[in-house]
Amino acid sequence: MAFDPDTTTVLDLVAAHPSTEAVFRRYDAAAGCCLLCQGLFETVAGLAVRFGLDGKMLTTDLIQAIRKEK
Repeated sequence: MAFDPDTTTVLDLVAAHPSTEAVFRRYDAAAGCCLLCQGLFETVAGLAVRFGLDGKMLTTDLIQAIRKEK
């Protein structure tokens, strides 16, 4: 699965790459909620905007998690 933060939903990303769940959990405190509960159907970029997260850092962390799976 190619990961594009502008089109890939959180659900699709976690389903394809289970290791990314831990990344989203690390951002829960900054978001003030459970991101997987509140933003599961958002795109990754949309999630970052909605919850005021650093989208570039989130994307970088997710890519690192994906690479470690291989």
